[in-house]
Amino acid sequence: MHQLYCVTKNKQYNITPIVGSLAWKSSIDTLGVQLDFEVAFNDDRYFPVSPVDIGSMVILRNQYEIFRGIVVTEDRNGRQPRTYTAFDPAFYLNKSKAIYQFRQMPADQAINKILADFSVPVGNIAAMTVPITKIYSGDTVSDIIKDIISQVTTKTGVKYRMEMQVNKLYIELQQNMVITPTFRLASNLASAPVTAAISNPTRKRSIEEMKNSIKITSDDKVIAEVKDDSLISKYGLLQEVQTADENEKSQARNTAANLLKDLGRIFEENSIEVPGSDDARAGRLISVEEHITGMTGNYLIKDVTHTLKGGIHSMQLSLGVV
Repeated sequence: MHQLYCVTKNKQYNITPIVGSLAWKSSIDTLGVQLDFEVAFNDDRYFPVSPVDIGSMVILRNQYEIFRGIVVTEDRNGRQPRTYTAFDPAFYLNKSKAIYQFRQMPADQAINKILADFSVPVGNIAAMTVPITKIYSGDTVSDIIKDIISQVTTKTGVKYRMEMQVNKLYIELQQNMVITPTFRLASNLASAPVTAAISNPTRKRSIEEMKNSIKITSDDKVIAEVKDDSLISKYGLLQEVQTADENEKSQARNTAANLLKDLGRIFEENSIEVPGSDDARAGRLISVEEHITGMTGNYLIKDVTHTLKGGIHSMQLSLGVV
């Protein structure tokens, strides 16, 4: 059973009995998790006084800790329930800007330096030895980290995902983040995969973002070119051109091949509604077999919104191809 706790002035309170609806969500476009909840309000002197305030820490637990963050917004509307929004520590990386200049520093070292500067505890940072040479001036910290990871992916073809877990930041190989979320209709029944109870499936497929020919240029000259003739024959020429600086020339062909691998495909925007599972987070991979829309295989969870109301846990997933 989910329980919500509030920590105020070094005291911890279980506020679950006065909490109404509760939802938390994550997205691959925004580092961190957002928690929204409402707290019952009554000015009767015998009604429990809520300890929640701006700056309070809230902790959501079930079988393990799901979320820990700081309340950043409060909304009061007469005698209506008071609503609150909390974010995990990634909030500070999304809202803070920084200046960095890296010269041939391995990507994982650059990220560790940034996190140390902002006192963000590290759970694990996957090895990323690609050297980073770039100046960041006034960029948000989360965008700097995402850009570093993007450079690594472009040059190596390896994809990574980052997330906060119990106040620590993890950056892991995407291929290692496959989950099999389950649910139980009752405590005396066996668990079942959430994908066995899919509702409202949608699937949109498009070649609008496809690129089947990649050219890398430097000093107005093409220094690398790769293409997929089968895709060109089937869908027509869809070309991408990128510029490489001096220190990227040696990796130009490798970069082009990785871009083609990533962009030379049909893109999908899919969604499903399923019973809730605490394991589902943006950036993780989930296997889906849905015969009506034809979804089959592993999909990237792009966005997920969990809703907990009346003891019912449900979630809506936005999915993309891996």
